Amino acid sequence: MNTLDLASNKVKLRKVAATYGGEWHGPCPSCGGKNRFHVWPNQNEGRGSYWCRSCEKAGDNIQFLRDFEGLGFRKACAELGIDLPDRPAQNAQPPTTGPKPPQQQAPPPFQPHESIPPEDLWQEKAAKLIEWAHENLMKNADVLRWLAARGIDAQSAAAARLGWNPGEEGKDIYRARKAWGLPVQLKDDGKPKALWIPRGLTIPYIIDRIVYRIRIRRPEGEPRYYILPGSSMATMIIGRERRAFVVVESELDAIAVAANNTLAGAVALGSVSAKPDTDAHAILKCALQILNALDYGDTGGGAKAAERAMIWWAEHFDRCDRWPTPQGKDVGEAFALGIDIGLWIKKGLPPALTIESPLMTHDVERSKAIGRESVQGEGPPPDFPPALRELYDLLRKNPSVRIINTPNRYTVLRDGKYVGGRINELVFRTPECLEYILNHPAEEISGANMIV
Repeated sequence: MNTLDLASNKVKLRKVAATYGGEWHGPCPSCGGKNRFHVWPNQNEGRGSYWCRSCEKAGDNIQFLRDFEGLGFRKACAELGIDLPDRPAQNAQPPTTGPKPPQQQAPPPFQPHESIPPEDLWQEKAAKLIEWAHENLMKNADVLRWLAARGIDAQSAAAARLGWNPGEEGKDIYRARKAWGLPVQLKDDGKPKALWIPRGLTIPYIIDRIVYRIRIRRPEGEPRYYILPGSSMATMIIGRERRAFVVVESELDAIAVAANNTLAGAVALGSVSAKPDTDAHAILKCALQILNALDYGDTGGGAKAAERAMIWWAEHFDRCDRWPTPQGKDVGEAFALGIDIGLWIKKGLPPALTIESPLMTHDVERSKAIGRESVQGEGPPPDFPPALRELYDLLRKNPSVRIINTPNRYTVLRDGKYVGGRINELVFRTPECLEYILNHPAEEISGANMIV
C-alpha cells in the first residue's frame, strides 16, 4: 500500500502537481493545519513519501504507520505485507564456531549541516527585492505599528532590513524562475511555473552583506510563512558576538529579543524541531548560557514538542536551560501582554553576564542556612495561591525532583536530567510560582523545603 493510499484514508488530500509522479497537499494527520502535509507517491521505489513542514514528521509508508497508527516496525511491515526474516529467540545460544554476529551500533553523533549561500544571480535579485520592500515598509504606518506591538520598533526593523511587499496592483508578484537562476519547473499543462513572490512582510537573513534567505509572512492564507525558493536554510543568528543566546522559533521573535536587551543574542530555528547548522552550533558551544524559549503554544506540536526538543538541547549543550516566556506562547505575544523582555532574559543569565543577579536579592550563604532550616512536613498556609499549592503537592509526590534556584541557573531536574510536564509548566509559566521561587531563600527547592 502506497503512502498516498494510507494518508488518503486519514485526511483529504488534493493534487497540486503532476511532475515526478505527482504531489499532494492536505492537513497533517498529526498536527492538522490546511496544506502543510506533502505526499509524493512515486518516491522510495514506489512506496511513496510524506513530510509535514510544521511538525517535521517524514518518511515512507512504513514510517507513516509508525507515526500515525502507533505501530512498531515489524507490525507496520506485516500490515503492508512485507516479509521479514524471523528474529532469533532471545535466549538462543550464540554459535560456538563461525563468524561472530555483528554488534548493534549506537546511533551516529549529531553532525550539524553546513549552510551554503544561494547563487550570485539569486542574491542580486533578492537584494533588490529587500531594498524595495524595505522602502515600502518605512512608509507603511500600519505595518510599523503591528511590528512595534510585537517588540520591534522602526529602528530595529531597519537594522533587520525588514520590508513590505505590497505586490503589483495589490496582487502577488510572479517572475520567471530562470530570471532568478532557479531551475525550470513545469505545470500539468507543460508550461513553465513562475516564481511566486506573495504580498506580505519580507524577513531577510543577511550575513556580511550576503543574502541567505527571504521569508515572507503573508497577511492571510496558507502557508502563513513562505520561504522564497532558492533561499538557504541557514540558522539565523543575531548578535553573534554575545556570550549568551535566547533560542526561539520565529525570526521575528529573534529580532524582538535583540531589540529589547543588550546582554543576549538570539537564534531563530524556524521550527521547534530544527537543529542549529554548523555556524550556529559552533557559536552556541562557546556560549556561557543558552535560554531555550521555543514556542509553547505552537499548533505543530505544542508543549510536548517543545519539551522533546528541550531534551535534545540539554543533551548537546551544557549550559542550556528551558526558559519559556512568563505569558504568551512566544516573545511577540509576551511583549504584547506587557512582559519586560529585557528583564525576563536578564533573570536567566549568570552573574558573569549581568551587573548584579536579579534572581535573588538575599545573601547566598544565608539562603543555604534558611534552606536547611526549613521545616519539613508543614503544609501550605491557607492563603497559598492554587498554582503554588499544586506545585507543592507535585513536588511532595515526586521527592527526587529539584528546582535549581541559583544566580547562575534556574531549571527543574530529576537525577540531573531535565523535567518536563506539569511541574515544568508551573515553574516556568505561572507568574505566582515564578515570583515565589525566585524569592525563595533555598538554592534547591523540593517538596521538603518549598514552604518557608
